[in-house]
Amino acid sequence: MTAHLLLVTLGPVQDFIAQARRTRDLWYGSHLLSELGRAAARALVDGGAKLIFPSLQSGDAQLNACLAPLRADGTPPQNVANKLLAEVPAGVDSQQLARAARKAVADYWCDQIAAPVKAKCAGLLATNIDAVWTEQIDTFLEFAASWLPLGDYAATRRQLEQAIAGRKLLRDFDPWTQRRGNVPKSSLDGARETVLRRKEDRAPDLVHRYRINRDEQLDAVGLVKRAGGEPDQFVPVINVALSSWLECASQVAAKDLDALRKACGHAGVSRVARADLPCVQPFAFDGSVLLPSRWPSVFDEQGLQGDADAWGRQHVRPLFRKLAEPYPYVACLVADGDRMGRAIDGLGSVDAHRAFSKALAGFADAARKVVEHHHRGALVYAGGDDVLAFVSLPEALACAEALRTAFENAMATACGSLAANKRPTLSVGLGIGHVMESMGDLLTLGRQAEREAKRDRNALAVLVDKRSGGTRSWRTQWNAEPVRRLNEAAALLRDRIPSRKIYEIASILARMPKPDDATADGWARVLALEVRRALSRVEGASLRPEDIGLALDPKTGYATVHARVEAWVALLLIARTFDRAAIRERRSEEAAA
Repeated sequence: MTAHLLLVTLGPVQDFIAQARRTRDLWYGSHLLSELGRAAARALVDGGAKLIFPSLQSGDAQLNACLAPLRADGTPPQNVANKLLAEVPAGVDSQQLARAARKAVADYWCDQIAAPVKAKCAGLLATNIDAVWTEQIDTFLEFAASWLPLGDYAATRRQLEQAIAGRKLLRDFDPWTQRRGNVPKSSLDGARETVLRRKEDRAPDLVHRYRINRDEQLDAVGLVKRAGGEPDQFVPVINVALSSWLECASQVAAKDLDALRKACGHAGVSRVARADLPCVQPFAFDGSVLLPSRWPSVFDEQGLQGDADAWGRQHVRPLFRKLAEPYPYVACLVADGDRMGRAIDGLGSVDAHRAFSKALAGFADAARKVVEHHHRGALVYAGGDDVLAFVSLPEALACAEALRTAFENAMATACGSLAANKRPTLSVGLGIGHVMESMGDLLTLGRQAEREAKRDRNALAVLVDKRSGGTRSWRTQWNAEPVRRLNEAAALLRDRIPSRKIYEIASILARMPKPDDATADGWARVLALEVRRALSRVEGASLRPEDIGLALDPKTGYATVHARVEAWVALLLIARTFDRAAIRERRSEEAAA
């Protein structure tokens, strides 16, 4: 029996993670897939295989299961991707090894993850639900494996990738055999029926503990995502959004913030038990209490007693006398490596790929530090070249740039044999949305921004979805210094040009013909003159386009002038969002009033 190369993939991935209404759905879904990958890695190593991706060896502590955010020693587990590549030595049956890995993953999913949730959520589950539960759990996992004799490593790996890609094009459409009939579909996955009781029959303590809305329905897999971890281990996205504001409040309104903490403890507001995270340290309670519009909902969802509005006016309003009310928007950061496949093909050998895998694991560790400890964010996932996180707006741009630098350093180490222009780069998308949007919607924004960044590669893209102003996006490559440009644009709005002037220029642009519709170059001069006229009427200062970084030479043609004005408007409007999120103290006379 000859040596083989074995490729294993697990799923579902993207759609499964995106099916989320709360932070815990999103985090646990991502963490769950990593743990299933870890179970597969354990089974492969125990069966005698030598892992390449991830580069873990027998006895490595990172092979040990960890369903909590932190291990017993206080360190986070390394994320394991859903694709595993391994050498199978001669004498080991690759088919039997793949089957053993599939069984190990399925057993871990059913017995160690799903079964405990079913037991502790009995007060939520409908009667006679066992058959439906079992079918939904058993049909969740997607497992694919392919193996070939290990001849030329690079050629064999490419053949395995092609085989797995072909298998993914096929879909199994087995009908449901266990149906409850005449019950709602799951709120997270419309393909599955709910496993919950009628809303009036659900155990109130479990409803409040796992934040199940009155009209919400969950299937078996959705309930595992919602109740798989302890509620206080998840950081609400609103706490991340307000982390910079809370850090400032802890300095300028320390007594008021301390009084609010005590009031939250007395009222029974949900706690966040992640003292290891900087975004939690200033305020270890559900940050929803800091938004006046959320006071009644917080009291209702968490089963708190008393007049919500009166409580908020007494304990939260004093903070707003020293700090402007927090801006309720958050950035969903999604980052992905560019041309990773080309780099992997260029490295070629097993040893080079193991070194590459280790470098990616090092980047994942660095990403966690960048997001959580340097920029007070919350990391959902960092594995390989993928990063998913939530960050407050005042920290988002610096965080994105720091991740790009960390990735660049990791690739310089792992791909030293490749020319600089052949090494992978990192594209980062920042999807900015209101904190009350569902996790799935926020994740969609982040991924849309990432796709925009990938259009240019090695780029940053920002997409802002305002509840009252539609969606705007802007992108540019890292070598054009997007963070500096956005910061300068925000300063321009604060110091030199009112935001209404940007909207006036946007209106001018909207009235102009599209570049494809304009038949004469005279339109370039018309647009340039209109913009120049609008800027000349800025109160207190007559500005010229060149004073604010806007080059408008009609000789370059209408398409060029139109594109420059359009990009400038997008840049300023995106920068306005970051400027509105800047933490500002109340002026002394306002505080006194």
